[in-house]
Amino acid sequence: GARSPRLWNPPLRLRGAHIFFLDWLMTVSMGAAEVSDGSDSCEYARIEGQEGECVAACRSTEISAGSRQASLGAITANLITAGLGTGILSLPWGTAGASLLPSVAMIALVMALNAATVMILILAAERWQAFDLGGLLAHLPGRYSFLAQAFCNTLTWASVFLCLVGYMVVIADSLEPLVSLGLGSEPGAAEAHVRPLLMAAGACAVLPLCFLDQARLSFSSGLGIAVNVYMFLLVFALFTRRGVASRCCVVGAGPGVVALFSTLMQCAIVQMCVQPMYEELKDRSPWRFNKAVIVSFGFLALLFAGFAVAAYLAFGPSVQSNVMLDFPEDARGNFARAGMVVTTLAVYPIVLKSMVAPVQHWEASRCSGQPWRWRWVVALIVAASAFGGAFAGQLGTLQTMNGAMQVSAFIAVAPALTGLFLLGMGGLRWQAAMWSLLVVGLAASALGLVYNTNEPEALTRHCVWQT
Repeated sequence: GARSPRLWNPPLRLRGAHIFFLDWLMTVSMGAAEVSDGSDSCEYARIEGQEGECVAACRSTEISAGSRQASLGAITANLITAGLGTGILSLPWGTAGASLLPSVAMIALVMALNAATVMILILAAERWQAFDLGGLLAHLPGRYSFLAQAFCNTLTWASVFLCLVGYMVVIADSLEPLVSLGLGSEPGAAEAHVRPLLMAAGACAVLPLCFLDQARLSFSSGLGIAVNVYMFLLVFALFTRRGVASRCCVVGAGPGVVALFSTLMQCAIVQMCVQPMYEELKDRSPWRFNKAVIVSFGFLALLFAGFAVAAYLAFGPSVQSNVMLDFPEDARGNFARAGMVVTTLAVYPIVLKSMVAPVQHWEASRCSGQPWRWRWVVALIVAASAFGGAFAGQLGTLQTMNGAMQVSAFIAVAPALTGLFLLGMGGLRWQAAMWSLLVVGLAASALGLVYNTNEPEALTRHCVWQT
């Protein structure tokens, strides 16, 4: 018979306003499901849309024998670090095109939207015991399964690979001034022959980290979080010393708000990473993972808002798309650049896992001894990202367009179709909400690909309150 979704009964506890929606969603979506026996290590799974073909799948609670379970604190730290990639460096630039107060409101909206869509995927992952995005979408009915998998898998690999290329670019950009300083030359003078070496060094440094599980990655995650907090303190110190820059717009309207939305999505979208994280969570349940989501996304919202506002007020409308280029060339600025290298090395393996997880699960399904092919895939991806970084230009518009591209798959298609077909929710309001998420998400993605610059001049013409 067809594989039944797993029943999960939430514990009775005091419901706060911030968890009421999740409680209701879990109760309704899980309550009508049949209990499936998960005691067997190998089971037959019937995937809809495959003409009744039974697919043998060997499933275990761990991907490999050496994998450790991660604590709630480790998962929380890794969720935070996954949002601390290169996108935060462009938030002041995005704010310069959207004005202060609308930017803060946009940050709150984007973080709430991402938290909600993450939990939709986690609820479905628990219900169907599918711990990578492609495996979850395989349970969609009919042609939805093939189309959604093809679209999201393509976007996952393309957008995540662009993120990894961006990380290698940031490593080289951050180290190049430090190397020039050590060589006693002007910044950029030795870039032509030093940059490929820096890319190779970055690849060699990040490769061993890519073979660690979530529990061990939490150490590097803590370093990444500390570095971003330092960057925030540095920007705040520069703001207090310089004061408010001239012509900063507090309230206004312009096309730059679309670029800010896409840049924020580049920062906040971790939907392709959360299911491998959830699989490794100790004593996993949607409730436990929701705690990590609330803490991590709340922290990121405060950090993003504070960093974007302080940097915009300190550097003004001309702030560059990589705010580190505006940092002073002294010990404080160089420490921030070196720290960003640490942050990038910390977040790279977490994001890479979303590309490797399908390969790991495919190898696990073969039940053919110790898996090894995924390790070669990791090495190939790291080498390719370093090679691509050697030819990539500035981050700027690349970040905005990548964020806009991610919206279509990870905010619109994957969560909306999951909510429509995999949670057992048949209410009219829920169906309308999911279809709205799909349509609005695709429209926002298309707009982001068109309006991919911050256009501060347009904001100046339509600014209601300016410093």
